[in-house]
Amino acid sequence: MLTYVLDSEDLADVRFAVSPVAEMVLSLRALRDPGRFPLQLGWVRAVQPKLQELDWDVLRWLVNDTMGSPDFLTPRPTSPLTQLTDELDIIANVDPDTFNEQLAAVHGELPEGLSTTTVVEALKHYWQTMMAPYWSRMRTLLSADISYRGHVLTQYGTGAMLNGLGPAITYADGLLKVDRVAAISRTEKINGRGLVLQPTLFGPHAVIPFDPGADPLLGYPPRGQANLWSVAEPPSHQDLAQLIGTPRARILDLLTHPRTTTDLAGELQVTPSAVSQHLQLLRRTGLVEPQRIGKQVLYRPTELAALLTGTDLSR
Repeated sequence: MLTYVLDSEDLADVRFAVSPVAEMVLSLRALRDPGRFPLQLGWVRAVQPKLQELDWDVLRWLVNDTMGSPDFLTPRPTSPLTQLTDELDIIANVDPDTFNEQLAAVHGELPEGLSTTTVVEALKHYWQTMMAPYWSRMRTLLSADISYRGHVLTQYGTGAMLNGLGPAITYADGLLKVDRVAAISRTEKINGRGLVLQPTLFGPHAVIPFDPGADPLLGYPPRGQANLWSVAEPPSHQDLAQLIGTPRARILDLLTHPRTTTDLAGELQVTPSAVSQHLQLLRRTGLVEPQRIGKQVLYRPTELAALLTGTDLSR
């Protein structure tokens, strides 16, 4: 068990984040022992044909027999909008002494031939092969859970929100207790460092840092996982066009990168006002969002749109 001690200032500084690289590293647990992750068997089955393409000479050292991983592989995220490339850059620049010490602590030995370069390259290949085709669906669920927890926090308070994170997590009188995570119990004070709450699909009960004294982080199981893989494939273009209309489906197709109304009008050979009407409807229904850069307003698809179209927003 891990017990985090929070004072009133710590409770006010609790924050949420999503980590693409943590989901990737933790997903190795499900491949290693699928029986512990029944809610993710849909993903495990889907990626089975691709397992032989991966660099297991490196990947097998990223999680040990008890499902522990070096903390440098899961840098504490700072935002629900954390990008994979930023996290891989952090891993690539890990101090060599930290790299060696944490690998040795997790495995009891230092693997030969491993470096930050080989680890990052193996993870990049793993992401494109195993995670990218499914990440929009995963991230949408994780983001939706954060929105729900935020609602609970504002309506009922931090204590109620913490007590609802999962069966292995309980909070009372300044003590946040996390069960089923460590053979040796420990107690750590937050001491103003901030507690980051991170929904993760590959807990399954909770996730904590491997090293005692690491920056406070708690991974918890998000709501709605039972239905995550109920739809095997995104709808076809024809299905999407019937749902939202052909012009609006075409606009979503064109938003492979942020674009202006004028740019889209040129592509579609219609007037900017016609495109603007479609964009406003797409915005009201949560499928696009505006981004102002100087005097220009660019539009990009939301995670909901990415889920509908099967687009990977992480690239």
